[in-house]
Amino acid sequence: MPQPLQIGDRVRLTSKYQGKHFHPGDTGTIVDVVPASSPQAQAVYQVRLDTGKSGQYPTFHEDELERL
Repeated sequence: MPQPLQIGDRVRLTSKYQGKHFHPGDTGTIVDVVPASSPQAQAVYQVRLDTGKSGQYPTFHEDELERL
């Protein structure tokens, strides 16, 4: 079983990301993990993207990220 993502992990957006602000292949570092609120829910990860210039970090679901 793969290790769960954690703060400090380098990640890349996967093709499952369907938002408009970023693109699959964008890379960054996880800066915070918001645990799932129920057993069926996914954790949410705040990522400082390498191309980001904002003081706020976007959030992504685990299936939208892959560890580098």
